[in-house]
Amino acid sequence: MATIASSHSTNLPTPKNELAPEAALRYAWGVWLTMLAIPFLLFLYVVWSLMDSPGGDRNQWLSDRWFMSSVAYVVFVVPISFFIRSRFFRPYWKGECVPPRDYLKGMFTVWGALELGGILSLAGCLASNSLIPGLLPALAAFMLFVILWPSGRAMIPHARGSSDDPERYEEPR
Repeated sequence: MATIASSHSTNLPTPKNELAPEAALRYAWGVWLTMLAIPFLLFLYVVWSLMDSPGGDRNQWLSDRWFMSSVAYVVFVVPISFFIRSRFFRPYWKGECVPPRDYLKGMFTVWGALELGGILSLAGCLASNSLIPGLLPALAAFMLFVILWPSGRAMIPHARGSSDDPERYEEPR
C-alpha cells in the first residue's frame, strides 16, 4: 500500500513548508513500527515479571477495578479519537486529498489513543499482579492498532473520498 501513495503523489507540486506525501508516509511507517514494538516489549516484561511472582499475592479488587477502567477508556476514548481523525480528514469527504500533516495528525491521534489504552491496561496487570482480566483490553486495543497500518490512501489524488460516487469511494485508512 505504501507504493500506491508514493507513485501517485509525485506529480503534485508541494509548497516549501508542506510535507510531501512520500515523506509523511515514511514518517508514519516509522512511528507505527515503533509504536508496534513498544507494547510487545512491555507485554514480554509483564509476562516475565508475573511468571516469577507467586500466585497468592494477586490483588483481585485492584485487578477488577483496573480492568473496568481500561475497558471504559477503550470504549469511550478510542471512538472519540476516530471522531477527531475524521475532523482532520475533512477534505476526504469532498473527494479531495488530505494534506500530509493532517494525515499524520489524524493517524497519530488514533494510534496514540489505542497505544495508551493498551499500555495502561498492561500497567494494571503489573500493579495487580494478575495477567487476566487486564490483558483483554490491551489485546483489543493492540489488535485494532495492528490493522490500522499507514496506507496513505487519503493523500492520493483521484477523488477517492467522493461519497457521491459509490464506485470510487473508499473508507479512509
